[in-house]
Amino acid sequence: MTDWIIYGGGGHARVIADAIKLTGDNVIAYFDDNPSLSSINDVPVFSYNENIAPHAKIIIAIGNNQLRKDVANNIAHQFGTLIHPRATVADDVVIGEASVVLAGSVIQSGAIIGKHVVVNANVTIDHDVVLDDFVSIYPNAYIGGGAKVGIGATIAACSAVERLLEIPAEFTNDAVMELDLY
Repeated sequence: MTDWIIYGGGGHARVIADAIKLTGDNVIAYFDDNPSLSSINDVPVFSYNENIAPHAKIIIAIGNNQLRKDVANNIAHQFGTLIHPRATVADDVVIGEASVVLAGSVIQSGAIIGKHVVVNANVTIDHDVVLDDFVSIYPNAYIGGGAKVGIGATIAACSAVERLLEIPAEFTNDAVMELDLY
């Protein structure tokens, strides 16, 4: 059983907390800078402090890609990767640290998912897709085979990305996506 901390206190945080609980793990704290939040579902909320539960894995529950990137650059905790138990992910898919794959999503063979990516509910990612770091894909979107989505890009809910299409980056990455592909 793994202990988790969720950074963020909004709707994304509750959805991610539910996915963590369904995996049999525990949410032991939230980090959020909103001073009016003291707890979420009886779990305490703190401002970020690297000394609080340093053994716990952390996931950032912030939908805004740039803000998620800014927060990630200031975290000392180990990041965890979360795949909802009701998502379907092919065995050879590579998923980077701190990424989230939510319920009903399907990720086909050969896909590469970068770091800090949010794959929302009921998203279909076809074969050989590459999603760079800090991408958000909103519910019910389809990403066609071989498509490439650049760093920080957002794919709107209920949209379709044609196969082999390249979506440009929204911002640059300070570090090259380093995934162990073999």
